[in-house]
Amino acid sequence: MTSAMHWLLAEVWIPFVNPIPVRPGVRLLMLLPLALCVAVVYRAIRARTLRGLPWYALLTFLNIVGGMALLAIGFYVLHEFVLHFWT
Repeated sequence: MTSAMHWLLAEVWIPFVNPIPVRPGVRLLMLLPLALCVAVVYRAIRARTLRGLPWYALLTFLNIVGGMALLAIGFYVLHEFVLHFWT
């Protein structure tokens, strides 16, 4: 086994066991590239022509991000409501 292979298979970094350290503020920003990839792939599958693909992918991206923001706000309000009335 070569030294590079040994380093890759060693206990240096095991995905899902030792995740890559990411600051908490940056972790939330990882939603943006994920939502963009989902929007582009979804629109590429459903598109009949490539003419409107960038515009529709952008609209889908904004819908995903906006929906996630509304869900976050809704769950935050629900959380505050429960903390205020049931504690």
